Amino acid sequence: MIWKILDVFAENDIINQAKYSVTNDSVSTEGFWTFTNKTRQMTDQTSEIDVINWIKAESVVNDICIIEANLEKQLNNTQDVVKKSWVKPTFSVKI
Repeated sequence: MIWKILDVFAENDIINQAKYSVTNDSVSTEGFWTFTNKTRQMTDQTSEIDVINWIKAESVVNDICIIEANLEKQLNNTQDVVKKSWVKPTFSVKI
């Protein structure tokens, strides 16, 4: 998976929100993460990988990063569709 931090929002040098995108093969997602840990300070040494790791750490439920798990589920659902050359392409959602 490829993570990118698109923007970081801070108040008094404390990072409180980040805009991110995550891509896995042909599917991607983009969103805003509001940090529950209010001690993340923006410094000259703060890197993109730091912010990514903070988002991943806060988005873990039952030892699984929910952002990556949902993206993986979306990718798996798109691969289950059998393409027929005589059928017009349509968008379908599996739940």
